[in-house]
Amino acid sequence: MSVNVNKNQYKQATKYLGIPVPGWNDGIWPELEMRKWQMVENMLMASMRGSINSVFREGDMRASQDSNGTFTVTISATGNEPSIQGNVAGAYFDAPSSLAWTGLQSGKAYYLYVKGSSDTFQNSSNVSAISSTTRIKMRYVVLVAKVDLTGAKTIIDRNPPGKVNTRDLAKHVIGFENPHGDKLTQDELLIRKHLAIGDGNDADLELDVNGEVTHIPVSRLVSTLRTTTKFVDFKTADRGTMLTVDGKVLFASAVRTDPTQKGVGEVIIGFYGVHPDVKNPNQVVVLNTEEAGVSMRAMIVFE
Repeated sequence: MSVNVNKNQYKQATKYLGIPVPGWNDGIWPELEMRKWQMVENMLMASMRGSINSVFREGDMRASQDSNGTFTVTISATGNEPSIQGNVAGAYFDAPSSLAWTGLQSGKAYYLYVKGSSDTFQNSSNVSAISSTTRIKMRYVVLVAKVDLTGAKTIIDRNPPGKVNTRDLAKHVIGFENPHGDKLTQDELLIRKHLAIGDGNDADLELDVNGEVTHIPVSRLVSTLRTTTKFVDFKTADRGTMLTVDGKVLFASAVRTDPTQKGVGEVIIGFYGVHPDVKNPNQVVVLNTEEAGVSMRAMIVFE
């Protein structure tokens, strides 16, 4: 950064970027000061990657009901964390050790924000807590959480869509565990090569079908995916019909398919380990007590 100065020249400069700094008996040039501080602001914006409203660190958050029936959500400092730190409209803020959103009415859901002002640039603790049932779009607010008071149980979402947590962003670079916080809301997810579910445990799968939520363990899904159902058309034989599949038979059944053939009698299915004629676990034998040559269809479930 060079400036053509012949008088009251800035005799000093920073080590790496060469930002001019006045020396003894130097004058102050407004034009140069403006250029210098614009450079500093540009570097600050680059370091924030455009995230001028975000959360750095946060403590414990709890909801309680007041004597008048309304609710209060409080975020408090813990032994390791402040109540909440971040930046709002580009200003660093460090909220008081306890910050509360009050007057929240039952039956509604609220977005919880930290609100700053131009004074926050001089005083990092000069912030306040505000709430809204709709999204707030203004410069001096940063989204902290969402509280749902519509049901029998109060639910606090610490990572609602739209919240920017710079610690989460950093995890994309230095780690891979919960880079978006504990919960991720995503409209579409593409897995190109590998998807792992569970980590030494029988993980829970939550399925929401038209508002009806069902929880199933992964083991149940695995059991279902491991099995294959095969349909085989055949004709009965005098000594039974042996059917073979590509895995261990778990279950089989058979029904008559031709309504004009009535002489099937009683149908018996023999399994490996139960019927002496079945020598392999991938086989079943279908027998009937009357006529041979009756058209039937078998359903065989195997893994």
